[in-house]
Amino acid sequence: MLLAGGFAAQHSRVAPDSDIGTLLLVASVVMLGCRYTRYPGCFLFGLGWFFLAAQAIVDHRLQPRFAGDSLLADVRIAEFPKKTGPSVSMIVEPLADHRLPKRSSVSWFEPPLEPELGDIWRLELRLKRPRGLSNPGVFDREAWLFRNRIHASGYVVGGKRNQRLQQGTESGVDAFRRRFVERAREAARSSETGAVLGAIGVGARHGIGREQWHRYAVTGTSHLMAISGLHIGLAASAAFLLARALLLFLPLIANTHIVAILAGVVCAGSYAAVSGMGVPAERAFVMLLIAAFFLCRRRNVRPLETLALAATVVYVLDPLAIMAPGFHLSFAAVLLLLWLTRLRRPPAGRRGFFARSAFVAAQLFSMQLFLLFGLMPLTVLFFQRIAILALPVNLLAVPLFSFVTVPLTLLGLLPLLGTSAPGSAALKIAAQSVDWLEALIAVAVALPATDIGVVSIEGSAWIMVLLPALFALLPRGWPGRYVAVLAIPVLISQAPERPAHGCMDTVVLDVGQGLATVVRTRNHTLVFDTGASYRGGGSVAAQVLIPFLESRGLRQIDWLVVSHADIDHSGGVVALADYADIGELLSGEPLPGTGRRATRCTAGQSWIADGVRFRVLHPPGASSPAGNDASCVVLADAGGHRLLLTGDIEAGAERRIVESHALGGIDAVVVPHHGSLTSSSAAFVDAVKPGIAIVSSGFANRWGLPKADVASRWRDVGAELVNTATSGAVSFRICRDGGMGPIRRDRYQRRRFWRDGAG
Repeated sequence: MLLAGGFAAQHSRVAPDSDIGTLLLVASVVMLGCRYTRYPGCFLFGLGWFFLAAQAIVDHRLQPRFAGDSLLADVRIAEFPKKTGPSVSMIVEPLADHRLPKRSSVSWFEPPLEPELGDIWRLELRLKRPRGLSNPGVFDREAWLFRNRIHASGYVVGGKRNQRLQQGTESGVDAFRRRFVERAREAARSSETGAVLGAIGVGARHGIGREQWHRYAVTGTSHLMAISGLHIGLAASAAFLLARALLLFLPLIANTHIVAILAGVVCAGSYAAVSGMGVPAERAFVMLLIAAFFLCRRRNVRPLETLALAATVVYVLDPLAIMAPGFHLSFAAVLLLLWLTRLRRPPAGRRGFFARSAFVAAQLFSMQLFLLFGLMPLTVLFFQRIAILALPVNLLAVPLFSFVTVPLTLLGLLPLLGTSAPGSAALKIAAQSVDWLEALIAVAVALPATDIGVVSIEGSAWIMVLLPALFALLPRGWPGRYVAVLAIPVLISQAPERPAHGCMDTVVLDVGQGLATVVRTRNHTLVFDTGASYRGGGSVAAQVLIPFLESRGLRQIDWLVVSHADIDHSGGVVALADYADIGELLSGEPLPGTGRRATRCTAGQSWIADGVRFRVLHPPGASSPAGNDASCVVLADAGGHRLLLTGDIEAGAERRIVESHALGGIDAVVVPHHGSLTSSSAAFVDAVKPGIAIVSSGFANRWGLPKADVASRWRDVGAELVNTATSGAVSFRICRDGGMGPIRRDRYQRRRFWRDGAG
């Protein structure tokens, strides 16, 4: 009930006052004292505890008056910086500067020196309150910022004002971690192997790149990168056995068993602290601590009660932990393994080596099978993926890590062996075992049809998400147990509801300062613009557009229309071409650097898809405008109900379109040029008169778009003005028979009390 209260608070849309949270805690304590109100009291305690922790984070966020300003401040780098191409992202903490919050996430393009953990820098920062793009089926960065207690995000302004003031100011634990990461890199033959050693040794996962993470996700081996029960248990067991051996020579100690247990607990706790105390490590250490307490008191350890108590302790210590996928996966995995031990017993009367070996092999296979099916609902929910390769790959990877990689890495961690020849040799062998794992994973991911994604779950399909767990939860012989296996092909093949013939679904994605729109008919897909690309590498298409298409099961784009060559509209063409099969590419301007030749948009081009007619209104074929006025303008018509996509056209192009008499009866329009004063002329707005006018712009953008005069102009003709910056992605359906349906604002749908604005 305690965790249920935390889950309820996490999804609350109402912002509680801190006094209300305190009142809930007081009331819960009173209720816990009464037998009949104990369970409601636990629920209220969990509710109030999360509210107080969350509100403390919200209260410490960057003050609005400092948002967008250039702030020269002295900061300390609090975590390992992560390098991606020419850019570095890092977490910084201020040194006695009241303008900055406690923790900020900043990026730095081409720093003059490579920042390191513990460095003190004087940096010119431009920060904003923590806020992420809001799109359906896309990673929720804002939730990640919140649960990691990030109070501001931004970037370092390049220039000579940035200078490193001091090095090596990190704590002793962080200094130990940094030295181990350096030694791991030296022991490994590749940077990827060194990154894995750093992750399993001290929890430093900053060196693992996006592609490497993807390979581990596809093969179901991501759990090997998290310091969890395997690592903590090995550390505790080694310390226990070593202490027992040493205590044999110290007969003056009466109870050597208890001393050895305490030695194991201290060693495991030290290792958990060095690892960064992630949720799986914290869970494992708390369970070990509870088990050690009962063993020292000579009482039986009850695994289920221990697991429940550990979950309670983890939640009380860190209420936001329940938002992390690692919390759910870690506790669920242990629960499944405990259930497996009840279902499977060692064979009675067979004590031979081969019988025992066969039993161990069968247990390992059963364990991986149970975890595959038992955790499938969570992996689908959190990662939209079914890692079908997890079973065969983990049958080899888990023993390799358990008996070779992790023990040798732990040897390399020992202070006495760390810098010595034995410690270096242990790390080199551990690195070799990681190379073997990488080779195994490379073979596995090269197999056909192994990257199995699951599209967004809707309606009754949620039942299919839960069914695979029945295979693990129901005992052998129970009717319906193998229905769980049939749920897998259903999950893989299910797809979101498609619009009917004569209808089109439109999503104007939240891509910041840029534009990306997806229009779907019954069997066809049109993408209008792709969002921006970054000078440091990557693009909005890779972060938003492609994950959205994946969540809808779309890998075929029949028409990609890039309005013009401006980077905030064309920046994702290359990434999109790598992901999807593109039928026809249309553009108002040539697209240099994309490797593809586009057909020039010309007024009069048209095509029909599933009863919806698409027509290009601009640019005219007789002239070749450049820049914003070269933008393709596309009109989608479903039986007289219309959607107008405009790109960045300005007043001149608008005038030509009005003179063509192609407008009228527009249900929805994407406002030209993000609401700039150079566009949305009075004549154009009067001619369009839409029911809804959608602005695609960045939150608190430096140009102040959409301009107030432009917004008023659209509202004056009766249009409902919606801005993706405050509403998130905007979705709606237009049909030949029913006209335009209700709109969906993604930020409103995701509204929570801890988010920065509801939209």
